[in-house]
Amino acid sequence: MKTPAVQQSPLLDVSGLRVDLAGGRTVLHDVSYAVRPGESLGLVGESGSGKSMSLKAVLRMLPAGARADGGISFDGRSVAAMKPSELRAFRAGEVAMIPQDPRTAANPVRTVGDFLTEVLVRARGVARGQAAERAVRQLGEVGIADGEQRLRQHPHQLSGGLLQRVMIAAALAVEPRLLLADEPTTALDVTTQQEVMAILDELRRRHHLAMVLVTHDLDLAAAVTDRIAVMYAGTIVELAPSEGLHRTARHPYTAGLLRSRPAVGTRARPVSLPGRPLSAFEAGPGCVFADRCAFAEEDCRTARPRLEPHGTHLVACHRVAELTAAGSLLETTP
Repeated sequence: MKTPAVQQSPLLDVSGLRVDLAGGRTVLHDVSYAVRPGESLGLVGESGSGKSMSLKAVLRMLPAGARADGGISFDGRSVAAMKPSELRAFRAGEVAMIPQDPRTAANPVRTVGDFLTEVLVRARGVARGQAAERAVRQLGEVGIADGEQRLRQHPHQLSGGLLQRVMIAAALAVEPRLLLADEPTTALDVTTQQEVMAILDELRRRHHLAMVLVTHDLDLAAAVTDRIAVMYAGTIVELAPSEGLHRTARHPYTAGLLRSRPAVGTRARPVSLPGRPLSAFEAGPGCVFADRCAFAEEDCRTARPRLEPHGTHLVACHRVAELTAAGSLLETTP
């Protein structure tokens, strides 16, 4: 069951975000989205579309020399205007990051207990003994029953699934209001992916947390998020409710992604998108998807479409009304 729509002010508001790396290479164009308290948003797209970079911009953790323009606000406060002390408090208590590969995030020479208790001791001033007790409870929340034993172990002694559960427990330890999950199941097998995402989704709902989930898997995003923003070449091309997106895709790129995935229960074969994904700095003046789009016309190559309302969707496509009316042009299910 998805989170009911709530009419609240955004907790995270990203508006007109543009990021240029040192040397002038653009990796994000005019990215805008908002996430309300308790709501989950999926950022979906092929590798290089800018999904992870947008999370780094939210945390002000862009590569050295990168420049961010546009607005990022958290609970009405500009992230760009935060002083160093405010930024530390923001990262340590308001927002938490769940990494793509837990083994690269955990220090191999320190124990799981050190990892879980450090933030409580240093950022929250919790006594070390109390922090250890809380860490055991947190491990229990993510389905790890033998918490006291696990606290004494090192990361290499845990399976990938167990270690990612530890990362989720660590993220929730600071009682954040926003979770940023950067492809948190990529390094896991399919069965473990499902278990970890089910735990993450349940805990997010229980604690009423907002979440931005980065993934290349549209089906996964549809299962655990309220809305999906489809990104291509550093731009959001479609933003829509997750439920039913596979039946109501309005942008040719979204439809192409859906056609390229295996369809359970049908004999239809996946159809790969033609060409290769573009990086943002390679995109021309028109639609970023024009070179791979079967429906592109001359104006698609010369004028960049804006992300505009079309029913319950926001779509950046010059021909969205025409293609939607035709129906079969954007058919995504057999």
